[in-house]
Amino acid sequence: MRSTRRTAELTAAALLEIRALSVQFSTGDGPVYAVNDLDLQVRRGEVLGMVGESGSGKSQTWLAVLGLLAKNGHAEGSVRLDGEEILNAPSRTLTRLRGNRVGMIFQDPMTAMNPFLTVGRQMTEVLQWHRGLSRRAAEARCIEALTAVHITDAARRLQMYPHEFSGGMRQRVMIATALLTEPQLLICDEPTTALDVTVQAQILALLDELRQRHGTAIVLITHDLGVVAQLADRVVVMYAGRQVETAEVHTLYGAYRHPYTEGLLRSVPRLDEARAERLATIPGRPPDLAQRPPGCPFAPRCAYAAPICAQQMPPLVALGPEHLRACHYGGALKSEARGA
Repeated sequence: MRSTRRTAELTAAALLEIRALSVQFSTGDGPVYAVNDLDLQVRRGEVLGMVGESGSGKSQTWLAVLGLLAKNGHAEGSVRLDGEEILNAPSRTLTRLRGNRVGMIFQDPMTAMNPFLTVGRQMTEVLQWHRGLSRRAAEARCIEALTAVHITDAARRLQMYPHEFSGGMRQRVMIATALLTEPQLLICDEPTTALDVTVQAQILALLDELRQRHGTAIVLITHDLGVVAQLADRVVVMYAGRQVETAEVHTLYGAYRHPYTEGLLRSVPRLDEARAERLATIPGRPPDLAQRPPGCPFAPRCAYAAPICAQQMPPLVALGPEHLRACHYGGALKSEARGA
C-alpha cells in the first residue's frame, strides 16, 4: 500500500521545522516534562510516522504545534511552517492556521464531532469560516469531499448526525473535513485505533491515495508499528518525551540501532517466523515525567546500559544519511548478532 517514493526523492525543503521544542505542564506536584528538546522536520509530500509508548510525547508535540495544549501547558522552542514562526502565535493567527493550512484527524471522531449538529452543518462551517463560501457552495464542496473519501449518497448523508454513521464512516467524515481546505499538512493522531482490521486497511489506503493526489504532507502518530510500515516514509521513535531514533522506514525496520526501537519491534507479532518462546516484552515501566533523570531515560529498562547511561544524556548523532540515534552503546544489538 505504501508509496514507493523514497525520502530522497521528496522535496528537500522542509514544510515544517521544529527546533528545541520542549513542553511542560504545571501541576500541584511540580512540572511535568512531556517533550524535551525535540528537533525534527516534515518535508512536503512525505508521511512522517511518530511511534512510542503512551506518554512518550507524540500527541503533545503536535498539540503544542497547533496551540492546543491544556491551560496548564507551556511550550518553548521554535516551530516554523513554510518559514513562518507559529509556536505560541496569537490565537487569531492559530485559528486561521488550524483547519486551513494544517488539518488534524483525532483518534476518536465521535468525541471530536458535535453530536447535536448534522455532519453537513459541521463541514460547511469550515468552508464558510476559512474560505468565505456561501452555504450552497460549501455544501457542494462537502459533497465532493465525501465522495472523494468513498462515502456514497453524500448529499443525503450531509443531513445525518454523527451517531448515525459507523466508526469507519465517521473517520472518513473527519478525513474529508480535514481536507476541505486542502491543507499543506495533515496530522493524524491514532486514526485507526478504534477500527477493526478491515476498516483500518481502508482508511490507510485512503490516506495514501489522498497524499498522492494532493501532495499533502502527513504526520502519522501511532503506537502501531504495522501501520507505520504500510504508510510512512520516515519514522521518529519517541521515548519519555525525547527523540531516540529517526530513520527512513526501511532502515528503521531492517537496521535499527537503538535498544528501545529493538524492544518495540521485537514485541510485534510476526507471521514470517515461528516463535517457540513467548512474545518479547520491554521490562520495567516508563519513567516519571515529573522527575527527569540526569542520564538516558531508557537506561533502567535497557539490557545494554552502562554506568555512563545513568549519568549523562546521550546526544542525538547521525549514523548515516537520514539516520539519527541518541544512545551511548556502540556495539551490536542482540537481534543484529542473531541476524534478525
